[in-house]
Amino acid sequence: MTDIKPQTSAFLKLGEYLKQVIKDEEFEQLTTKIAGENPWFTINNIKKSFLGLSHMLEEDKLNTWINHYAFNKKERKKVGIIMAGNIPLVGFHDLLCTVVSGHHAIIKTSRQDTVLIKHILNKLIAFEPALSTQMTLAERLNDIDAIIATGSDNSSRYFEYYFGKYPHIIRKNRGSMAIISGDEKEENLIKLGDDVFSYFGLGCRNVSSIFIPEDYDIHFLAEAWREHQEVINHHKYANNYDYQKSIFLINQEQHFDLGYVYSGNILISFLRSA
Repeated sequence: MTDIKPQTSAFLKLGEYLKQVIKDEEFEQLTTKIAGENPWFTINNIKKSFLGLSHMLEEDKLNTWINHYAFNKKERKKVGIIMAGNIPLVGFHDLLCTVVSGHHAIIKTSRQDTVLIKHILNKLIAFEPALSTQMTLAERLNDIDAIIATGSDNSSRYFEYYFGKYPHIIRKNRGSMAIISGDEKEENLIKLGDDVFSYFGLGCRNVSSIFIPEDYDIHFLAEAWREHQEVINHHKYANNYDYQKSIFLINQEQHFDLGYVYSGNILISFLRSA
């Protein structure tokens, strides 16, 4: 039987740490190191991730979730976790599920998110040293009983080939969409903009396709999304924006361009009238 109390305690302490560290000098040092590995992981993006996870790791929420399950009836398994690196700590929930249920997480980090994941693992072990036997970093996932892998449609084929014989969760590309009727209040459009632009839109749950009425004035979106204009000042976003936009121009494809977002890096399609 596995006692989950030490694991729970460590994650509760981690939640408090994530909430507090963004106010400390340690956070500035950490984000500088992380940005050297992955420029997409800006201070604001890391802060957003930390605050989101700290909210999830509050005691009432964590205990309510855990109490739905009887983890102590499970024997410990070695669960391989192949993490993505599109947004900061995107693989954290797989780690949480594995460890808090009493299993051994064997983790292969993304090359885009090694510094942050290692930092979090070290913090968890500092809070509860016994977790060192439940979390292992690995380059190869050889000795495992199950696998959780997150990647693209292309990488999923390799995951299926190598790990299909194990109990598995293999995630492919995902996308989210929004439908605008034209009756939305500005506050709704502002919140939509937060969804579109958070983490530069790199998350699988970020809205990347918007359907609008045929006669919709696109400048309603421009007005509601003004606070996100500064995204164009990020060099990697700007480079990608210019490259993708040039393809539209060369191919003479009709598109909207607001100067920092256009209907090529977010698909904006008309809803045809019946």
